[in-house]
Amino acid sequence: SYCAKGASAPLPCGAGTYSDKTNLDSAGGCEGCPEGHACTTGSVAPVACRSGTFASGSRNAECEPCKAGSYQNATRAAGCVLCGLGSFCPVGASLELPAACEPGTYANVTDGDGLPECFDCPAGSS
Repeated sequence: SYCAKGASAPLPCGAGTYSDKTNLDSAGGCEGCPEGHACTTGSVAPVACRSGTFASGSRNAECEPCKAGSYQNATRAAGCVLCGLGSFCPVGASLELPAACEPGTYANVTDGDGLPECFDCPAGSS
């Protein structure tokens, strides 16, 4: 937090910034949240993004979940990894899951339950 000139109470560092110092006189003393971390309003320290989430660039207020079709198994990540062929990854995945489709079908979409939707392979394909 910081005390602006004339303020009657300390003001918190804004979302995307943090500070554990007590002698700041402006928001300019708050530090930008580093990549792979999130800082909500009033943060005194950055919080690392958990697996399945990421924060690219700096000054992030929150970590975003990996989109369907990607995953992230590390913490403090700046991005997600594309899910490999023969696997599927629902929103917020922290690992690749094996596709559970029968032979002659394929999955390229996951629905709300996180399981793949299986479709018949086109004639003449394998």
